[in-house]
Formats: sequence, structure tokens, C-alpha cells
Amino acid sequence: MSNIKTVVTADELRARLDRLPRLYLADLPTPLLDCPRLSKALDGPCILVKREDQTGMAFGGNKVREFEYSVAPAVEGRYDVLLHGAASQSNQSRLTAAVAARLGLKAVMVGRKDAHAEPVNGNLLLSHLFGAEVNLVETAEEREAVLERLESEGRRVYNTSSDGYYLRSVSYVDGFLELWDQLQGRDIAPDALYVCSGVHTHVGLVVGARALGIPLRIVGISPSPQDNAESNANLAKVANEVSQILDLDLDFSAADFESYGEYAGDAYGVVTPGSKEAVILAAQTEALVLDPVYTGKTFGGMIDHIRQGQFTADQTVVFVHTGGTPALFAYGDEILGELK
Repeated sequence: MSNIKTVVTADELRARLDRLPRLYLADLPTPLLDCPRLSKALDGPCILVKREDQTGMAFGGNKVREFEYSVAPAVEGRYDVLLHGAASQSNQSRLTAAVAARLGLKAVMVGRKDAHAEPVNGNLLLSHLFGAEVNLVETAEEREAVLERLESEGRRVYNTSSDGYYLRSVSYVDGFLELWDQLQGRDIAPDALYVCSGVHTHVGLVVGARALGIPLRIVGISPSPQDNAESNANLAKVANEVSQILDLDLDFSAADFESYGEYAGDAYGVVTPGSKEAVILAAQTEALVLDPVYTGKTFGGMIDHIRQGQFTADQTVVFVHTGGTPALFAYGDEILGELK
């Protein structure tokens, strides 16, 4: 980021967030954990972990914070179905089901019948447990049939992926304010922040830092292969929409984002050697549980950057743990293979 200047104060930014409808679902603030044994094991910088896996509801994760903002319009609009569809072990499907249960709505999952759909465990088990109607499909036609049926039943369907889309990024502007308060309270000025970069958590953190004029390196590690330049441009577009929602005088370009797809492996959901190592190392040094698809790959990317010498021992790096831990149970064979 070049020519960084303060656009608003923290209090002003909070006031703009407070204008938006919001649900209160998460246990906040989430902890900021010191990881001295991990730092020593990597012979690298001081590592702190922002525990977004401890947002409270249904095994936590970043979606709980996101849904506080993005699902609020569903409540205001009197929708009666929360819908989500992705991989069978989707964290978002799990939390869509959990939030629906909390709010007394119907949850419908239209997931993929993929390699981790059987046996029923991890996130998929939890989606069933929270009372979701679970449909695992193999074709677009099957998916459309579910949507057509809901429409024919007169249901008002709110898709937690596409509806309230930009509000999910707004939530992590709020998340950045929380994190920055914690860091200031401990007189810590981090040198970098690492986060799993789908879209929203990464974007919200960057917008929050830029709004407050904080020149912080925020590194996103994608869980899927990507063209980095193209991804950064897309993240910038979302950031500009978020700036408009919050009435911030900001203009983002691809140069304001740093994201990497090379740690994802061949495809989404594929466990990599780096994610396996990260899951095991975090568990055995700090009893920190990661999943191999999202946080494991992000942690693995951070480890690689540390080993490249990008940080010195007197620097500080913050890892944002976005959750996803129930998915670990669906990948037991792949992870246990490393431990035997």
C-alpha cells in the first residue's frame, strides 16, 4: 500500500459499522494466543494466533462473525430458509445449519457428493445434527431441482454465499478493529498478518487497516489454485464495494493485496505435504488444531515464508485462525499416514 493515510478514527469506523443491521451470534472478542514453542521450533519470529476458531457457535470459525452482518437482512426480510451448497465438508454449510437452528429457520444444504461425503462425519455430521435438509448432488440439474422445489413450496430462500455478499467482508473490518485493540493493549506492532484468503476475511482486514492508516502487510493464502494477479484484482473490487458501504474515501487496486495460490496444491480440498506438516506441527507444539484444507494450507504458507527468511527473530507475525477444525475428522487417514 502506498501513500497510506488515516481516513477515519477507530471510533468513527465503529460508528459506521453500528449503522448496519447486525445479529449477535459470536463470543467476542476472540483470544489472541502466544505461541512461543512454535516460534522456537521454526527458529523464526514471534508468532501470535488470533483465535477466530473460538467464535463460539457450532465449533466456531470466521463464518460466525461474517453471518452476524450478512444474515441480518434475512431476519429483517423474513426469509424462512437459509441455503448453502459447496463441498460435503463445507464449514459454511455447517454454520448455515447452526445459525438456522439458532434463529428457528429451515436450513437446506445442496452439497457435492465428493470424496469426503462418506462416512458421515466432521462438518457433514454437524449439518445433519443441526437439522439441515442435506442434499448431496452430482450434477447441476440435481441442484436446480432442489431450488425449484423450494420455490414451488413458496419458500423465501436466502443463500448465505451470494445474499449479503459484501456484508461478509464488512464483518472483518469489525474484526480488524477488535484485533488492533488487542495488539495495542499489549503494545505490539506486528510485521505481518497471515489469513486464509477466500475473499471476505482477507478483504475486511485490509479495508480496516487501510481505513485506520495502518501500514500492515496482510498476506492471504488461497485454499484453491489461482492466478495471483487476477485474484488480487478481484479482492480489490470487493474492497471498493465495502468502502462504499462504509462511506470510506478509499480506492483499492490489485497492488493493495498480496495473495498466493501456490500453496493450495492441485485442487481445492486436496491435502498437501505443507498442510500436513502444518497441522501436525501446530498440534504438537501448541495443541493448536488446524484443518488441512484452509488453515493448514495458510499455516503452511506462513511456515514457508519464515523458512525463506522473510522474517527475523525480533519480528512478530499474527496468524488469523479462521476455523474449520471439524473438517479435520474427515481427513484422518491422510493425516495419520504422516504420523505412523
